Amino acid sequence: MPTRRTVAAVAFLAGTALAGGAAAVHYLATPDTGVTVRSEPKKSRADYTRLWEAELAKSGRTLPAEADRMTTQEIMDAWTSERAKYAEPS
Repeated sequence: MPTRRTVAAVAFLAGTALAGGAAAVHYLATPDTGVTVRSEPKKSRADYTRLWEAELAKSGRTLPAEADRMTTQEIMDAWTSERAKYAEPS
């Protein structure tokens, strides 16, 4: 004959398993309502070069001579460091 403790433990474990199962079913059945916004298409290396060149032209400067051999990441890094040189604290 099972004791009260055994019955209580079995009931607790069964309730926990049932609640966990219900939570899993709810999670799987709920549609993903997250929204991902991508407002503009991914820019190419040429796009970044044009943008950097246009920004430099505003202040009478030009692209560095090695810009045509730079990777996209190098262009972005150089552009950022160039902007930092002339940035004014806010």
